[in-house]
Amino acid sequence: MTRQGRAPFYVGYLKTPRALLAFLAIVVGGVLGVSAVLAVTLVVAQDDWGDAGFQWGDGYQTRTGILKVEPYPVLFLPPDAAYPQGRAIPLSGEGKRGVRDKAADLDGKPVDIGGFLLRAGDRDMLQVGGEVDLRPARDRSALAGFSGPSSEAVGKRTLRGEIVDSKCYLGAMRPGEGKTHKLCANLCLIGGIPPMFVVYRADGPPEVLLLADLQGGPVTDALLDDTARYVELSGTVERRADLLVFRVDPATLKHL
Repeated sequence: MTRQGRAPFYVGYLKTPRALLAFLAIVVGGVLGVSAVLAVTLVVAQDDWGDAGFQWGDGYQTRTGILKVEPYPVLFLPPDAAYPQGRAIPLSGEGKRGVRDKAADLDGKPVDIGGFLLRAGDRDMLQVGGEVDLRPARDRSALAGFSGPSSEAVGKRTLRGEIVDSKCYLGAMRPGEGKTHKLCANLCLIGGIPPMFVVYRADGPPEVLLLADLQGGPVTDALLDDTARYVELSGTVERRADLLVFRVDPATLKHL
């Protein structure tokens, strides 16, 4: 409401004065325009986190192989033309949980496993669940006598990289690395998701190794404080099928 000789005044519960409508339209349009430009700028400025993710398009997957529980549950598939050394698929449960409890009684045995794949580069993980879930193999013929991988010593190594939870790094979240992901990574690792050590390379894709303690078992909780940090670790590396296992001594950890 206005009176002659007085400037229009906005009152929230009254009809907006006609003289203010044009001003408000300009302000609102400007705010929306700046917001749109800012949103596009933030999206364009984001790093490219690659194509890691759940492979929903592949549908529900089933595999038959040999299950190994230490240091973390991994399914090993027999050698074939694509993987002459055999194939290793680390396992996770749904959400931020591992599968050690349900896998313990099947260690070293032929199993059927069902779930959905995650993939980053050439490394897969299977989120176990659904109709097949994890059970003793019903038909072992696909294994063709395969009884599991042998361990090949690669040697002592001192490597620099980042401790990550494998599930998020392989595609459950993007980015699944770095300081912004530290809290999520710790929750995943506490829940039993296998930890991995990622060695970044300027001249190629990262090298990803499954972490273990010096005896080949799960790593101690002492390393959880150092997820999402660039660190140096020393230990021994061994190869199981196409998977590298890094047995580390937590006392060698250095912040870089």
